[in-house]
Amino acid sequence: MQEVRRFYPFFPAVVARVRQDFEWRGYAFPAGRRVMLDLYGTDHDVRLWQAPETFRPERFGSREYGPCDFIPQGGGEHESGHRCPGERIVMKLGADVLARELSYAVPMQNLEIDFSRLPALPRSRFVMSDIHGAL
Repeated sequence: MQEVRRFYPFFPAVVARVRQDFEWRGYAFPAGRRVMLDLYGTDHDVRLWQAPETFRPERFGSREYGPCDFIPQGGGEHESGHRCPGERIVMKLGADVLARELSYAVPMQNLEIDFSRLPALPRSRFVMSDIHGAL
């Protein structure tokens, strides 16, 4: 599940406004400044991820990530309301349905991410055919 979120984040970037002045790694962030966090770029950065353009679910098997280490939707704890409080439940249920309760075919399609829109979706969206199972 985490590799899906890393490889295909819901949004390519998130934007926020700085609430109070602070400095991070020598950069000043004054209150009121608009900032952008490049989620797709961070989650595909060769300095952070080995072979970032390769889909490898096993990369999350043995490593624990803190609330700001892995940021598919932004940093922080989802319990505090910083992110969607249902994200873990929704992702788990969705993955369970797709993996265990349905059978389907995935026809040839263009899965290149379209960064010109939010949420960033594959150009063909994601097409499934011959769907059978409990829906």
